Amino acid sequence: MDAFAEAHRLVARFLRSQGYSAALESFISEASHSHPRLPSLLDVDPAAGDAGQDLQDLVEYAVSARLARLRVDDPTSSLREHLVGLELKEAELPKGKARTAVRETSNVLTVQQGVLPKREWDTQQHRFRCNETPCIFTTAVDRTLKAYSLDTFKLLDSFSLPSPCLSFAQHPLPEHRRFVSCATMEGSLTVLDLVTREAKAKVQDHTKYIVRVCWSPDGRHLATLGYDKLVRIYRLDLVAPASTSSSQPVLLDDEVLDPLAVCPDISLNLVHTIESRTNPEAAIWLPDSQWLVWSARDDHLLRYLRVPDDDAGEWWTEEVNLNENGDSFTSFSVLSIGLHPTLPLLSLQTSTLSARILLYPFRSATRLLTLHTTASQSDYFNPRHAWLPSGAGVVVNSEDGLLRIVDLRGRVRVSQGAHGAAAPPEDGEEGLTEEVRSERARLRREADKGSSVIRDVEVLVDEDDKGSVAGWKVVSCGFDKTVKVLQ
Repeated sequence: MDAFAEAHRLVARFLRSQGYSAALESFISEASHSHPRLPSLLDVDPAAGDAGQDLQDLVEYAVSARLARLRVDDPTSSLREHLVGLELKEAELPKGKARTAVRETSNVLTVQQGVLPKREWDTQQHRFRCNETPCIFTTAVDRTLKAYSLDTFKLLDSFSLPSPCLSFAQHPLPEHRRFVSCATMEGSLTVLDLVTREAKAKVQDHTKYIVRVCWSPDGRHLATLGYDKLVRIYRLDLVAPASTSSSQPVLLDDEVLDPLAVCPDISLNLVHTIESRTNPEAAIWLPDSQWLVWSARDDHLLRYLRVPDDDAGEWWTEEVNLNENGDSFTSFSVLSIGLHPTLPLLSLQTSTLSARILLYPFRSATRLLTLHTTASQSDYFNPRHAWLPSGAGVVVNSEDGLLRIVDLRGRVRVSQGAHGAAAPPEDGEEGLTEEVRSERARLRREADKGSSVIRDVEVLVDEDDKGSVAGWKVVSCGFDKTVKVLQ
């Protein structure tokens, strides 16, 4: 018996066993052209083999096997059960419209939350003062890195870069947040000191765009992904500068050396290179800093690279097939990778026409959840997503200018126009729609707003004095030269 006929027989037997007489009669009538022997197959002797197997038996077996695979490092519960318990409440969702926080003179490429360290001379106390200001960093086509206040979005500082920066990362350790890494379109990687404004290290080991740079959580390694089909891993060494009379700052009698007074020297040492079959696109480090997870376009595999304990050790590679049936057909690739904020899960954003987000446990081939975001995207779009602090919802970018917040049930809870033609009217534009009487004028107005492509999204978390989450808001940047805020 072939599989196609067996599938029809199982459905017919299920309808009969459940008492769906009318549905069974209609099903047999419609299927009789392809399977005229279907009525006789319903009563085949079970002793002949698996002919007596029931559809419900197969479903129960599949469910039990899947639940057994889902019990990851927890004998009493499962990650799926934890996910089911995460509910995005209506009170948490943004109630207002997206507003323009920053308006640039060129397209904005990235937006990211961080801190801006400063060492400034206090004219009252006659000594240097150090502080860290919460901010958002943006990079733009005009080859700048800018820092804006997290509260007022006032420009705090601007830094010049050798080329437009496509990916940006601040050092993960609090004591070294003065260092940021900038990956550029010219293929160079620059480590910039925000305090002295100097480029402390620069390498150019890629011949094309570097599309992703990420720092390991312990700050020891940097990974870069380039469109020259290379993944490169650097070891970052910080060395205290030589102690000389000229390098040491002069202190007053009662003055203590502040942490930003002396900048360590930096060296970037290339320790490993991977040649990819296609262009690598997304990467992230697991929290233990031992594994780099990366993916490439037109590839169905998710790759794990383990960092050796010492320079002489071996670099281990593991591969996870993202096709649930285990074949090698590439129906989609992963173009963005994130970490779930509360569970040990990877979130993978796909290249499909309608963006999906897949949830996988670390180093596992078991797909726990598939979220359909309804965000349409083309072949050359760069999808991005950011998780809400509770882990109950995720924000995704799009090409149509809409910011979408999707919960873990796959429901789009917020779909808010933010960029380009989808942006809501700003102050002074409320009556513009009624005043526009021609299609030509409407098209000109939409062109003035710029492209609707949302390039990047970030969730800004507000914390109280105890470090607990007090609220959050969404920031996004796009090719309409703006940074928008939704809260």
